[in-house]
Amino acid sequence: MNLHWIDWSIVIILLTMLIGITVFTRKYTKGVADFLAANRLAGRYLLTVSSGFGGAISIVAAWEMVYDSGLPTQWWNMMSIPLGLFISLTGFVIYRFRQTRSLTLAQFLEVRYSRRFRFFAGGLCWLSGILNYGIFPAVTSRFIIYFFGLPEHFTCMGMTISMFPIVMLAYLGMAVFIAWNGGQISIMLTDFAQGIMMMIIFLVVMFFLLAKFQWSDLVAGLQCVPAGKSLLNPFKGNQAGDFSVWYFLIGLFGTIYTTRAWQGNSGYNAAARTPHEAVMAGIIGSWREFAKNLCMLLIPLAAYAVMHLPAFAAMAAPVKEQLAQISDPIIRNQMTTPLFLTHLLPVGMMGLFAAVIVACAISCDDTYIHAWGTIFIQDVVMPLRRKPLEPHIHMRLLRMSIVGVAMFGFVFSMLFPLKDFILMYFALTGAIYVGGAGAVIIGGLYWKRGTAEAAWTALISGTVLGFGGMLLQQIWQPLLTPLLTLFWPKWHWLAEHQDKFPLNGQIIYFIAMLTALLSYILVSLLGPRRIFDMDKMLHRGKYAIKEDEAEGDGKLGKPSLTLRSLIGITPEFSTMDRFIAYATFFWLMGWWTIFLLGTLLSLTTDWITDAVWSRFWWWNLVPFSVILGTICSIWILSGGIRDAMRLIRDLRRERVDTHDDGFVSNNNNQ
Repeated sequence: MNLHWIDWSIVIILLTMLIGITVFTRKYTKGVADFLAANRLAGRYLLTVSSGFGGAISIVAAWEMVYDSGLPTQWWNMMSIPLGLFISLTGFVIYRFRQTRSLTLAQFLEVRYSRRFRFFAGGLCWLSGILNYGIFPAVTSRFIIYFFGLPEHFTCMGMTISMFPIVMLAYLGMAVFIAWNGGQISIMLTDFAQGIMMMIIFLVVMFFLLAKFQWSDLVAGLQCVPAGKSLLNPFKGNQAGDFSVWYFLIGLFGTIYTTRAWQGNSGYNAAARTPHEAVMAGIIGSWREFAKNLCMLLIPLAAYAVMHLPAFAAMAAPVKEQLAQISDPIIRNQMTTPLFLTHLLPVGMMGLFAAVIVACAISCDDTYIHAWGTIFIQDVVMPLRRKPLEPHIHMRLLRMSIVGVAMFGFVFSMLFPLKDFILMYFALTGAIYVGGAGAVIIGGLYWKRGTAEAAWTALISGTVLGFGGMLLQQIWQPLLTPLLTLFWPKWHWLAEHQDKFPLNGQIIYFIAMLTALLSYILVSLLGPRRIFDMDKMLHRGKYAIKEDEAEGDGKLGKPSLTLRSLIGITPEFSTMDRFIAYATFFWLMGWWTIFLLGTLLSLTTDWITDAVWSRFWWWNLVPFSVILGTICSIWILSGGIRDAMRLIRDLRRERVDTHDDGFVSNNNNQ
């Protein structure tokens, strides 16, 4: 095993803490709204800390991409800065969805379109979600096994048992325990505790890595590539494979199109205290991840240097020996960086990072099984009924559905062979639903002319293209290639692509999105002219709800075409809110300006050499991340502790509204 007893003690302390919080918060889950969305009482900092770290599978996916493609991926990510700013500062989709007071996305779709459409959309969302989630337990469990140094098999009562399903059952059992007992309340508060721990540990590991490795060593490692390829210079060749510039260009379109379409954290989407709190959580989120991002980049960069530079041959030898024992090339690629880390971190530090892995695994999976389990009941089962469920039956069904999703993840992970990068698989399974849902959501929230017929057309077209692409990828090599070769044995193109379908998940995803969007617009314009009452759905004007309104600490005057209005600052923004919004805008737009200048100079001159790129990446990643990562972690954690205490206080005095269960009557939320 790779863990000392001190390391195991740290992991056990984490698990004990999670069990204690879950038991403590169970008593506050009194109604369906509590179970689904913490009764919409979460503050901005609590949302920011609890919902922002992703799962262990996200760590593996990020390491896999950086190890394969290097730093150019970070450069092309900067293209999306203005779009990310637009979404976070204006609250695009986020604000209006919270105004609808819907507990799930498909509940809003029923109000906007029809109950039949809610059933169809909810079913697709659920199918897409559980297929996407299906690989989580497999990747996470392998990560845990290799990082912890657990044996692949062990003997019990004369029988040889695989460790893989045992690890899956153990961590899935913990995730189910949290989600079953307190729903979104337990999930949010346990995720918050894990978030606090992870922010601190990321800072510790960040400083350790900066002390352990010289930047020059990391750069030297990145230069160990074939001629014409660069893991340092985004403009030297186009050799990034699936993670080329086109991957990120498609991501630009998807950034806007899919805002809040994916429902893996649906409980968080509906949990904000007010629509304004939801907006501020998005803005603050951009300041949360400095330390995490640097840590997540330094680890695979250091792994690449160790595995490729002769100076680190002794350190690389045991890692290569373990990797040679993994026959599956996909798994071998995924486990390269985790295995490197096990030979790098000392006792204590191993325990801290092991705790991060376990925390990420549990916090991600309890959120996902809660989301897909509750979506099945809320958006597949309930639309089939003519009246609401009895509260106690409703809660029982929600809990049983959560267990069902966890069981599906276990079985799917045991049987499904992953044949692509994790991020590509995410894009492909997401396209089953998100490819069409983006048009339906944006049109429904912002265009009163959008029709139910257009929604059906968009969602069906996106689903057919997304699911069709997924099916083709799976049957291409074992079935279609041999069949096509029989008819066209000399087809050169087929010979070049016989091992892998020529379109990756991201391209299929883009085709699905574009087709759905055009379908929604054309069918709405060419079909019967209908005007939808947006004020009623969004609870504006005479339909306003006092509890959802936020008050700033000063009036801003009449709206005008100013930077303030372009950023999205409204009278709901306090002085501190405005400061955060302006700081976010100028900081991120400054980096986008650097991106534009760097792109222009790189395309028109030879001035930016690899040495210049090396210095740029150092300044971009190290000083700013270290300083701002430390400051922002302290700021956000202190605000999160205040919000968590406020949530508990409010839940103690909050009364249960049995009608607030997601059932829609006469196109109105109950």
